[in-house]
Amino acid sequence: MEVEVKAFMTGTPVSIERDTAALAALELMIDHAIRHLPVVDPSGSVCGIVSFEDLRAALPVPVSLTQPLDADTRQSVLDVSVADAMTDAPVTIAADAQLEEAVTRMLEGRFGCLPIVDERGHLDGILTQTDLLQALATVLWSSGDENVVTKSATS
Repeated sequence: MEVEVKAFMTGTPVSIERDTAALAALELMIDHAIRHLPVVDPSGSVCGIVSFEDLRAALPVPVSLTQPLDADTRQSVLDVSVADAMTDAPVTIAADAQLEEAVTRMLEGRFGCLPIVDERGHLDGILTQTDLLQALATVLWSSGDENVVTKSATS
């Protein structure tokens, strides 16, 4: 079954620039209930990716996706930027690539997401593990094999 990435990617994802405070990235993740932010340059080209785990490693305080930092803690992390935490030059993929190729790249690289770029390298979307779970669920439910769905729902 040939399916293109665009069928399951999240279009127009929340993104951030590299010189922004890492705290702002954390707040965006909390506000939007997401774990990955593509990092773009001023022209909109993807130059990095920052994950919640990257922020957790870079920030010198415990962080959570459910609770914002208190005022005192916020002050202590203002000097950490997205550039300090992000992965530079992430692996990307085009929206018209086959979903199988995206899955292979994510598995081989152990990535939690892939930024989707257009022919100029500009951000077009993001494909996350959650998007791939949605693709899997769609395939399972559309296959008509209710036993497969039932088994996976109970495991």
